[in-house]
Amino acid sequence: MRRSHGYWHRERWKIQPNDFKVNYTPGIHPRVTYLLYEIRWGRSTKFWRHWCRNTPTQHAEIACLEHDFKKLKFRPSVHCSITWFLSWSPCGKCCKSIMQFLRAHPSVTLKIKAAWLFKHMDERNRQGLRNLMESGAALYIMHLPDYRYCWRTFVVHQNGEEDDYCPLVPSLWIIFYCLELQRILWGLPSLLARHAHR
Repeated sequence: MRRSHGYWHRERWKIQPNDFKVNYTPGIHPRVTYLLYEIRWGRSTKFWRHWCRNTPTQHAEIACLEHDFKKLKFRPSVHCSITWFLSWSPCGKCCKSIMQFLRAHPSVTLKIKAAWLFKHMDERNRQGLRNLMESGAALYIMHLPDYRYCWRTFVVHQNGEEDDYCPLVPSLWIIFYCLELQRILWGLPSLLARHAHR
């Protein structure tokens, strides 16, 4: 069945299936950083959703904060809940910008779910994530329900096929990054520290 013009207009903000698979699948090194996000104001049951990606001059997080979010009105009297689904976790420099955004908007809460940890052996990135957590942001590694949710919500399905997306051999990578993120947030050495010094 052919899709109407109105349908395609509504779907234009979504990403292509291959872009999601290539950049979010555990075990496959992301080519670029994608940031899928949804925003909810107050007690509303409706979300405002969109996405952005890095450019040659800006990381995706900065592009989102300096371009996408500047178009929105964050009122101090209305609580705002934001969730990011990132293909890479924020680097140390981006963490500082995110913290500045949160300080400037005390009514905003931010939850970040990442598929990969960006250069997680670099202490600047590890410290940045710890500081970000201490500033109030919630940090997680994406689990299978998150992949399915993003697949159904943020990916365009041209033939109406919205089957659950399950990454191939995902469990070991997800488990590893979950453990590594916990060690980062607790201030412990990387799981790979011993191997790095051999």
